[in-house]
Amino acid sequence: MDRAHENHRRLRRVLFVALSALLATACGQQIELPPQPELEFRTPLPGKFNFKAEWTLPAPSDLAVEGIYLYVIEEESRIATYLTTRKTAPTSADMATAFEGLIRPTQLTTVARGDSVYVIVLDPGDMRCKIYYRWGGPLLHSFSDTLWEGLSGVAADERLHIYVADSTSDEIRSYDRWGHPLRVVAEEGSGIGYVTDPRGLTYAGAFLWVSDSGKDWVQRILPDTTSLPYPAHPEPIGWEEGLLSTPRDVAIDPFAEYVYITDTGHDRVLRFQANGAFADTVYWPARSHPDPPLTAPSHLAVGDEGDLVFVSQPDSNRIVLFELSSQ
Repeated sequence: MDRAHENHRRLRRVLFVALSALLATACGQQIELPPQPELEFRTPLPGKFNFKAEWTLPAPSDLAVEGIYLYVIEEESRIATYLTTRKTAPTSADMATAFEGLIRPTQLTTVARGDSVYVIVLDPGDMRCKIYYRWGGPLLHSFSDTLWEGLSGVAADERLHIYVADSTSDEIRSYDRWGHPLRVVAEEGSGIGYVTDPRGLTYAGAFLWVSDSGKDWVQRILPDTTSLPYPAHPEPIGWEEGLLSTPRDVAIDPFAEYVYITDTGHDRVLRFQANGAFADTVYWPARSHPDPPLTAPSHLAVGDEGDLVFVSQPDSNRIVLFELSSQ
């Protein structure tokens, strides 16, 4: 580890202690923090997931699962829809049509609201956020913000509030379904509740999970706070020295029990409990499959039963499937 990186890690620990002290003495009163679980930290080891299949697709990047459908950005030009129930080979969904009006899509997410499912796409080609029904077709609505510089992540909640990460300005902003700004959810900073090079986003329950790539961690924050973003957990995943390296994406299983992270700099995919405790390893480079091994895994998605993990690698034109062992 070089000296600059080591000094950065030391600095963020000092800032964490200072922030904790500030919270404890704010306004001359002691603040009662909610009890936090005692975390168990273990070195990541081979886990309970097995290699299932490898799908050959043209430069697949960001992924999202809704029900039995997997949405995939291909070649940063279009969105394809596949059945997650057909595991051995990619099978297109018959009802899906082309998502119209895309220029250079790079991130997407899905959200269910009532009986409707929406696909939300960030398109740096015209710097717009685009909203579609689940089967594609024409745009329902799109919006932009002159403050956007480098679109890098998107998530949405059941209210159709949309969260957009910007890795250039180091911010996360929220909008209503029509694109009206709501608030700045997180700003640039080295402490907890702040972000540096934010990438993957996902929303679960009341929490927004963020791949805080510049700080080598993943944290969850409360996006509806009107003051300084207050983290739901005092120590992000990756706080331990060297656990994560430039994590690119984060996903939550349908039951909000496990957090899946592409540990991009270490060529791994890891699973944690929702309280931050390490659970097991989905993929690590020493595995015999896939062949060739995954390098710098970027995006991932979790199946609707929580037993399948889809990992994309654009430069090798594939999505690799891992399945939870029944034992």
